[in-house]
Amino acid sequence: MENSKDQMIAIDVAYTDKLPAFKLGIIKANVTCMPSSENLIKAMNQLFEQVSKTAKVEDISKYPEIVAGRAAYRAFGKDPTKYRLSAEKLLRRIVKGEGLDTINNIVDLSNILSLSYKCPVGTFDYTKINGDVILRAGQSGESYQSLGNQELNIEGLPIFADTSGPFGSTTSDSARTSVDIDTQTILLTIFGFEDSFDFDGAMKLANQLIIDYAEGEILISEMLMPKNKLQLG
Repeated sequence: MENSKDQMIAIDVAYTDKLPAFKLGIIKANVTCMPSSENLIKAMNQLFEQVSKTAKVEDISKYPEIVAGRAAYRAFGKDPTKYRLSAEKLLRRIVKGEGLDTINNIVDLSNILSLSYKCPVGTFDYTKINGDVILRAGQSGESYQSLGNQELNIEGLPIFADTSGPFGSTTSDSARTSVDIDTQTILLTIFGFEDSFDFDGAMKLANQLIIDYAEGEILISEMLMPKNKLQLG
């Protein structure tokens, strides 16, 4: 399905009624997807070293960003210790010394952003998204194939859905809208669950990473507020 020029993205008011502090950053950009450069890999490794030196595994669940994200899961009946926030999973891997495989420049810069601000980041191939998009809580019985090729139960998670169904969450994104070497336009999303989350800093870093490491052209860079809609197309 072609993306229409009036394609919109919105947040379900039923979600933000329970979580009034929730905010969502939206960046649409034209990019060149390619293997990560030496400079990007160096930046990743420097960040990994910094994180591993300044945190312990038992500290991660105490970060305000993670505390707020876990509370959001519980608000919709999801156990955040069984379905961890993607940022929490990344932090735990780095602190445990497990590292991350380099995938491509888009995935890798998204991981840098997520680790830097301790927030879930969802990055999608924009051309694989069909029609209008809504951020809402996953419903009973909903699932999709995750990036790890596993069927993920998304009930209670904050998820994105288009006219073809759910395609992304704060635990793991779907295979359907994944970024690959043919991706030319991305939709990058930043999740903030707490009042004091530094959205300006996170958005600025995201834009700079896209420009520096993906030859990016920023088309949209906006914070989506509850009860508002943002035109994507």
